[in-house]
Amino acid sequence: MNIKGLVAGLFVTGLLASCAPSINVKYDYDPKVNVRQFSTYRIEADRQRNADPIVGSNLNQRRIAEALDQSLQGLGYKPTEDLGADLIVRFFTDSKDRQQIQSNGMGSPWGWGWGGWGYPNNQVYSRQYEENRVVVNVYDSRTNNIVWQGWATGQLNTRKNERNRDLAFRETVASIMKNFPQSAGQDYGAAR
Repeated sequence: MNIKGLVAGLFVTGLLASCAPSINVKYDYDPKVNVRQFSTYRIEADRQRNADPIVGSNLNQRRIAEALDQSLQGLGYKPTEDLGADLIVRFFTDSKDRQQIQSNGMGSPWGWGWGGWGYPNNQVYSRQYEENRVVVNVYDSRTNNIVWQGWATGQLNTRKNERNRDLAFRETVASIMKNFPQSAGQDYGAAR
């Protein structure tokens, strides 16, 4: 293999690896709800929405539920199996096939590549991947209205996560829940 081919191969590999999507976390809440009133919770998998056979599997549902339980207890909320819990925490997962298109941006107005190495102009690379989403909805059990919602979008089913899926799900849920009010019985504005 010549040096040009090696450099081009390393460049393309680095370019595609650096552009791989990471976990993106967002949240929303109802500012009219005084969360001071809540102190207990019950966790449920949203069985109607966990349709993905891999990310939504029973094994991964248990991982997510355990991570939610750990996060909520760390924030001062108390778990209960009782139907009278203040909050109902429902979660679901889904997946979509995605395609990423990346240009090397090596185009030249003179028709030859950077440094005169003869790279073809503006090569385009494509990468197929699976995008996963974990959604956590927190309901006021009395009204059945969502008072807080957090979600993470990215790649959970990667080779990197293959060896330790427990850690991948735990970190994903923790990144979602870090936006939840910091302490049971505290007003949302005071928790931020």
